[in-house]
Amino acid sequence: MLLTPGLAALVYGLTTGAGVVAVPVGVAALVLFVVHGLRTARVPLLDPRLFTRPPFGPAALGLAVLSASVFGTLFLLPLFLQADLTALQAGLLLAPQGAGAVLGSLLVTRLVDAVAPRTLVLIGILLIAVGTVPLTQLDHGLPDLLIAFVLFARGPGAPLVSTPIMTLVYRGIGPAGLPRAASALNLLSTVGGAVGTAVLAVVLEHRLQARGTDVPAAFADAFWWVLGMVLVAAVAATGLPRAREETLRCLLTSSPPPPT
Repeated sequence: MLLTPGLAALVYGLTTGAGVVAVPVGVAALVLFVVHGLRTARVPLLDPRLFTRPPFGPAALGLAVLSASVFGTLFLLPLFLQADLTALQAGLLLAPQGAGAVLGSLLVTRLVDAVAPRTLVLIGILLIAVGTVPLTQLDHGLPDLLIAFVLFARGPGAPLVSTPIMTLVYRGIGPAGLPRAASALNLLSTVGGAVGTAVLAVVLEHRLQARGTDVPAAFADAFWWVLGMVLVAAVAATGLPRAREETLRCLLTSSPPPPT
């Protein structure tokens, strides 16, 4: 009764002219939801205490902010491309990002147990950041080939971030807390994408008004916000463990690590 209406009011307020009323109502409902989760004697729908248990807090924050940047890009870039291209042409230009995501998914399954979670996540964030920087220069007339290349570079970033985070959290939470952790991560990823898209829609609207007829510059300004979200996710990712998964499992089970 508090979480769903609160999220709906928050996103609605960010994307419409009703923000003066809807945003405070949404924030108040979410605050009351957290207070209820901390005070109830029963198992809450979303346990706020999970966020105080490392590494769940940094992992959840990084995943939510990164979802905001990824879904925000999926909103901004097709909108920009279809100003000059057909929907089919824009879709074909966006396809390299999907190819990169497939490559990243195949790669991360081989690395997730051998490389420290923080290392994998930071590499993924770096790829997304590298693929975002050129998009802040859309007003300089980027060639289609360069856009395709940076999207391919961004593609592996998402699986390199999400897979280690979810693996780390699921292995670090006991069986009793696993359903709550899984639902919390999925919720935060979805909410991060929705709120991030709403925020970027508002930013784009204001930049279009400020830039006037210079539409590419307005989109370039919006992508600076995307880059800022990526940097926030990178800061959150520094709180993830540096140990390899084998060592982490030994710590969780209080057994000595395997010999190296």
